[in-house]
Amino acid sequence: MERNYFYLLEYSDCVVDIREQYSLLSIEDSIIIANELGIQHPKNPATTEEIVMTTDFFITIKTKEGTKAVTVARTNKSKDDLLDKRIIEKFKIERLYWERREIS
Repeated sequence: MERNYFYLLEYSDCVVDIREQYSLLSIEDSIIIANELGIQHPKNPATTEEIVMTTDFFITIKTKEGTKAVTVARTNKSKDDLLDKRIIEKFKIERLYWERREIS
């Protein structure tokens, strides 16, 4: 599904830049958000250390006027993934992370 979305973006005339698996840095920011939400921050199961979260796509798009560009963050998951409570929790962290940076 991500590959198909990438191709859609790649061939769009309004897309200026596509970055895949874009890191949510600083990790401290996503840890703070997770704590505020009462959600456990993602950890490496082998070491139990917090891991850097990522957004599937960080995209720069030309506006209709073509005089400036806007940046958007997008995550692609299957409908089955949306039934997974843990995935939804991570979405909440990711959404708030980008909202605080005024990225839609």
